Amino acid sequence: MGAALGTAALAAQPVRVTVDLSFGKMMQPREHKSLAHQLVRAYGLNRKAPKPLALHFSALALAEAEAPAMLPADGKWRSWPDLERVAAPANEQWPAERLVWLSPDAEAPLLELDPAATYVVGGLVDRSVVQHATTDRARACGAIAVRLPLREFAPRSDVHTILNVVDVVQMLAARHSGRSWEEAIADHVPQRFVDRREREERQRREL
Repeated sequence: MGAALGTAALAAQPVRVTVDLSFGKMMQPREHKSLAHQLVRAYGLNRKAPKPLALHFSALALAEAEAPAMLPADGKWRSWPDLERVAAPANEQWPAERLVWLSPDAEAPLLELDPAATYVVGGLVDRSVVQHATTDRARACGAIAVRLPLREFAPRSDVHTILNVVDVVQMLAARHSGRSWEEAIADHVPQRFVDRREREERQRREL
């Protein structure tokens, strides 16, 4: 994999991020619909970023065959500009040495974005907590898995680490656009996660 670039060099070329849609069998029908809404939001918010990611949807053939409700119902995604549509799953589309799976279960943090890599976001809704689903996919093809550096840069080190597709894409787009990790995470970690930790702490103190 190419050497990771610093903030100044990130402006030179877009970083490729794909939402892999090969997890349909791990979710319930209502979660398929939730993911479809998240894909619409992630796509729209990425386009509004100062420097958008090179956003892809992968495993589309599998999604259409197994869980078509995961895809936006109006079918307009088929002609969205600034979106690459890939029939094959990420593990089949790109060489393993260029794949970086994002997973809350990974040990190593993502500290710098590498424009030679393809970052894979698992198409799972955050309500479907399927442990090691994405790390297992990485391991199966010999790719690496990393986690977003929430422990290192979040306002609270114990913040909830399972994020939805929209939050992950927004954080990556913010970092790609030149924001620091501290800024990208603070702006896009859902406030409900921070509030929940604070509420749990207050309850422990009251015991």
